[in-house]
Amino acid sequence: MPRTVRVLSGTDLSEILTLNEVIPAIEAAYLAASRQQALLYPVIREPLEGSGGVFGIKSGYWPDRDSLGLKVAGYWPHNRAHGLDNHQATVVLVEPATGVPRAIIDGNFITAIRTSAAGAVGLRYLARPDARAALIVGAGVQAEAQARALDWWQRGIKISVFEPLDSGDQELATAFCARLTDQGIACQLSGPLDAAAREADVIVTTTPARTPVLLRDWLSPGVHINAMGADTAGKQEHEVATLRDSLVVVDDWHQARRLGECQHAALAGLYSDEQHPVTIGEVIAGLATGRTSANQLTLFDATGLALQDLAAAEFAIRTAEDHDVGTVIELD
Repeated sequence: MPRTVRVLSGTDLSEILTLNEVIPAIEAAYLAASRQQALLYPVIREPLEGSGGVFGIKSGYWPDRDSLGLKVAGYWPHNRAHGLDNHQATVVLVEPATGVPRAIIDGNFITAIRTSAAGAVGLRYLARPDARAALIVGAGVQAEAQARALDWWQRGIKISVFEPLDSGDQELATAFCARLTDQGIACQLSGPLDAAAREADVIVTTTPARTPVLLRDWLSPGVHINAMGADTAGKQEHEVATLRDSLVVVDDWHQARRLGECQHAALAGLYSDEQHPVTIGEVIAGLATGRTSANQLTLFDATGLALQDLAAAEFAIRTAEDHDVGTVIELD
């Protein structure tokens, strides 16, 4: 039999995937991970000499969904100067029974929408429902995805943006707000980061920082943080003191300990393999407690799981097959 593979571009995916549809798939992935109903294989995240980039592979197997696959991805900091996104990714799905490839999918779109969905899940279960003001730190593709999550969670929430790489003219943040406006999402420049953080009910960090960009002293009681940037050893957006004073929830403890904000807290002795934060899957399932008071600080350490990519990609390929979207090629 010929080996046929369906190829889905970003344009194809934009026609068949919506955030509202992907969020339940991501919740299901979190539940499967917390219940150990799926396997997360060791993550590869390695620096690339010369380009200054980071190359990674995330892979997993979800037997109940008959889903096996991987995402080849990374971060190339100089891409923007060449008209490319700094984040680049490709998803490959494989038949578990035979090893035959099923699909090759644009991983940039999958990464953006599944991480947007992850942010929305963090907001749904951990943020105060009366939150009115949100601050996004960063102005790249992931920041746009998180703005869409905020807008999904609470339509009309006041969104401000601060880009640490900006100069005095705030060129990057201004362009970011213009892109959001084109998507029907209102956005404004934040002003000084310390003052903006103190005024926020929700803060989303989406930077590649390796030293804290947000300080504990800037946080007001009751703020929720979606920490989306730390996904590699050495990355850090928040002080350990912030994790110390917060209810911290992770997507996966072993991955967060190695790649997320929790890596620094673990090194400081705040966490161990015996005593560590609960997972978002446990909170969704009602096996662990989320926010308990309006004044509690909460932080979601979201490192990004392979099961999220699989969940979004599986939904995409099944929808594409039903509607004959994409291009089918033969490998033989």
